[in-house]
Order: sequence, then C-alpha cells, then structure tokens
Amino acid sequence: MILTCPSCGATASACAWENDIIAREAMQAIIALPAPVAKVTLGYLSLFRPTERATTWKKVKKVVGELSALIAPGYVQVQGKPARNCPPQLWAAGIEQMVERSATLTRPLPNHNYLRQIVWQLADQADAKQEQHQRKGEVNGVLRHRTSSDDEMSPIMLKYLELHGDDHAE
Repeated sequence: MILTCPSCGATASACAWENDIIAREAMQAIIALPAPVAKVTLGYLSLFRPTERATTWKKVKKVVGELSALIAPGYVQVQGKPARNCPPQLWAAGIEQMVERSATLTRPLPNHNYLRQIVWQLADQADAKQEQHQRKGEVNGVLRHRTSSDDEMSPIMLKYLELHGDDHAE
C-alpha cells in the first residue's frame, strides 16, 4: 500500500512509514482493536479523510483511539436510550454499513455519533431477538426463568427438586 505524507506530499510504502513514530503508534492501535473491527477499520478511517487531501497519522491515531474507547466497555450508549450490550462483531457490522453508505455521507465525519446510532440499532435488534428466544423458551417450558433467589429456595421446593429432578432447567 502506497501512502502519502500530508505535510510534504512524499509517497512511500506502508513499511517505510513504520519509521514515523506517530504512524507506527497508529498502526499498532489498529492492530490492537478486536479482530472483527480491525479488519474493517481502514475503510472506516477513509470516512474521516477530507476529500481534497490525505489524512494525517495524528488524526488516524486519534480516530482509532476514540473507536477503541467506544468498543472497550462492551456496550453502546446513545443519548436518551438505554445502553445495550455490544460485542465487537456488532461494531464491525456497523462500520461495514457505514462504508457501504460512504457515497451518501458528508465527509470528513466530525465524530463517531452516526456509527454509535447504527451500532445501537444493531445491538437493540440483537437484544430483542435474545429476549424473544428467552420468552419462547419460558412459555414452552424449555427454559425456566432463574433469579438470584433460586439459591434461597424453600425447603419444600428443594425436596421436590430432589425427588423429581429439574429436567426443564437450562
């Protein structure tokens, strides 16, 4: 891959940029992202590039650091909506959707808010499917809703389970 220096316009291979401290740190930050996200990050970074010039390594490092901070907690939060569990696969899917829509986006992107909205929707859909599966299982008797009070069952219930088993438990 040939890269262009945003300061002087020099071009060189990616290997040559390894000598630049900020470029090296930016590449290391990309590699440190969870695998599904790292695979799609370069396309996402292109959305932060102004159309008339190259992106600086400093900007790449900043954007990747912000992306890493969004993914790290394991959930996604959008203002006014409840937080949703969010594994790296959903972040990668959201990035892929944005890259596919890149022709319709105004570049450069100022922040990650649009990505968060897309990922929140994906996480909300995944959460709804999981809840629906759980409820179907409970209604069908395949799954039994367990609570923390299961450990504090009455002596009668414990005796019943001892005699009859817990065949319908998870």
